[in-house]
Amino acid sequence: YISSMEIVHKGVDIEFEKIRTDFVAIDFSRNRFYGKIPESIGLLKGLRFLNLSNNAFTSNIPQSLANMTNLEALDLSRNQLSGQIPRDLGELSFLSTMNFAHNKLEGPIPHGAQFQSQNCSSFMDNPKLYGLDNICIKTHVPNPRPQELEEVSEPEEEQVINWIAAAIAYGPGVFCGLVIGHIFISHKHEWFMEKFCRNKPRVVIRSAR
Repeated sequence: YISSMEIVHKGVDIEFEKIRTDFVAIDFSRNRFYGKIPESIGLLKGLRFLNLSNNAFTSNIPQSLANMTNLEALDLSRNQLSGQIPRDLGELSFLSTMNFAHNKLEGPIPHGAQFQSQNCSSFMDNPKLYGLDNICIKTHVPNPRPQELEEVSEPEEEQVINWIAAAIAYGPGVFCGLVIGHIFISHKHEWFMEKFCRNKPRVVIRSAR
């Protein structure tokens, strides 16, 4: 292991406390480098990570990057690169993360599996770049029309109003019934018995002599 360092690895800012000697990376991001990226960079065949983002590099992306067969992550975002994205980059089997956003690239996005598996944001802000349909595809669910919303909401509102009306009518009715019943039974017991029991036929049982 060698000394620690902090780099943006595959789009994530990570601090490596201990760096393995077989982890080969170059992070020149957030500098003032300008001009063309040299073709000789393709000689670094053991490189696994390359970050040249947030600089002022111009001209085309070097075709020699396709020679870096061990490359796993490539970040060229936020420069002034122009031209097309090299198709041969799609043949790098280890290359899982790429970022070409915020440049002046143009032409089609290559159809390789590595390109099609990238996030849509990896190609954003390149006005002349096209072929994002398969990468940035989104399922569109149309919003219901106002008339449909009214038709759905009206039965629900009517049902809620009916329940509220029933509760308002039922509660006071039960309460009043209990109060009147209590008063009636407590204070009018004799009147109740006289009123409803006086017409009841009387049964007389006589004893046999």
